[in-house]
Amino acid sequence: MANAAEKKAAAARGSAKSFYLPVVLIINVVYILIRVICQRESFTRNQALLTTILWALTAFAYNGIIEDHVNSASSPKKTGKSSGSDPIAGGASLDLLGLVVVSQFGGCLISEKFYWLICVLPFWGAWMGYQIIYGGKNKGLADGFPSVTAEKPEKVDEKTAERRRQRAERRRMKGGR
Repeated sequence: MANAAEKKAAAARGSAKSFYLPVVLIINVVYILIRVICQRESFTRNQALLTTILWALTAFAYNGIIEDHVNSASSPKKTGKSSGSDPIAGGASLDLLGLVVVSQFGGCLISEKFYWLICVLPFWGAWMGYQIIYGGKNKGLADGFPSVTAEKPEKVDEKTAERRRQRAERRRMKGGR
């Protein structure tokens, strides 16, 4: 069983790499070409530092996207009714890659003030930390803190409750041989 999970994770990693590596490479090659062709004369040390930071963030986002694909492939799929749409594999790292691309091309083509978007990252990191500490993506500030609000049990009809009791009884009987 563990071998099957490893194969599934390796397949997800390969699939994600085959899709995202060319995308990230094309984005960075186009960015380099724009920098070299359009703005070679005005390229300063600060811009070189920002470019290096953006490339490091791109590499970090790429690795996060690949790992999220692996984790989503190995996690069990939910069955039944879903309250909303399923999240896109890539998660917050895909958001980070989008922010980096907007900062790169906005700063290069429109105005250097687009580089100030990088200042969003500490707030984004604080929000991710809040989500980790207080129970995940489904709870926000409007829902209150976990200690204040209690989870409400799902209401089921009598037929469903009876089937669940019978299933639990069969499991108990099976394990008690």
